[in-house]
This record gives sequence, C-alpha cells and structure tokens, in this order.
Amino acid sequence: MLIRLFSSATRVSLLTLFFTRLDKRFYVRELARQLGRDISGVKRELDNLERAGLLTSEKVGNLRYYTVNKASPLYAEMKGIIAKTTGVHGSVRDGLRRIKGIKTAILYGTDQREPEEGLGAIRLMIIGQVDLNDVNDSVTALESRLGREISYLVFDEAEFRRRKAEDDPFLVEVLKGQRAMVIGTDDGL
Repeated sequence: MLIRLFSSATRVSLLTLFFTRLDKRFYVRELARQLGRDISGVKRELDNLERAGLLTSEKVGNLRYYTVNKASPLYAEMKGIIAKTTGVHGSVRDGLRRIKGIKTAILYGTDQREPEEGLGAIRLMIIGQVDLNDVNDSVTALESRLGREISYLVFDEAEFRRRKAEDDPFLVEVLKGQRAMVIGTDDGL
C-alpha cells in the first residue's frame, strides 16, 4: 500500500524501518545491508528524508547516524501511517489474515495504541473459531519478524459473549481500556 503513496521502494523500506524502531539509530552501510538495497540508493533516500525533515543525522567518528526526527510536524501522522500499514498493527493484521475463523482481533493494554514505543509484550486478543496450531504458528512468526514477544488469548464467540455478560473483570478492563482493532470492528464488542 505504501509503495502506491511513495514512488520509491527504498524510501518505503527506510520509513518502515525507522518508524517501527523509533529509538534506534542507523548508519548507511548498516541500512543497505539490512534492507538488501544498493548503498547509493539508500544514501539518496536518506538525504531526501532528512531534507523533508523526517530524519536527522549526526556524525560520530567517521560514521553518520540517522534517526527519526520526533520534532517534525509530520512525525505523528507518518508514525500512524506506518503503524497501520507495515508497523505492528499492519504486521499483526497480515500475520493473522490467513487464519480462518477470526471474527475480531484486538491489540489491548496501556501501550497498545502505539505499541511500537513500548518494549513490553504486545497483547493480543482473538475472538472466533480458530485452529490454535495456526494461531501459534502465526504468532511465532510475528514475534520473530517484529522482535517482540506477543502475549495472546483466544476466545470462541460463545465464551466471549458469556464472559462479557457476566462482567468478567478482565474483559471489562480490556474493553474499557486502550485498544486497537486489528481485525473486525468495535460493533461486535
């Protein structure tokens, strides 16, 4: 999706990397190696992103390190776009998409509105009739891809409705707290 908005696949890869690892800094050769891209193309896009104000750089020794410019007026919007398309939310949505029977998937908890910022586990609730082996395989792959632990719960729809009707304290806390819908809508909750 982002490649349709931005004309360069290298730029999309750089934006995704920087906005999913906000507190990390990278140097040019490291980025080229990590992204599997030509170093001159990476350098050109880093210069473009720095001129646009999305990145800043500083020279340390003989290396120039690049980081996200959190003071940029576009920071919040870009972070949201990346999160929804290729960041944690987008990655979780894509990782769960192939699993049959999921009606709703929610990232929940205090740091789940912007889970890229937190270092703790990503908390995920899945509602539906699913094969637990498929869920476990997908979550394991996501953990490896994101470099973060994912703590997940699975409820079938009947159990979810029953626990909700009984005002289960855990569900009450999740439903009243901060959460982000990954699959489905709030209407079913």
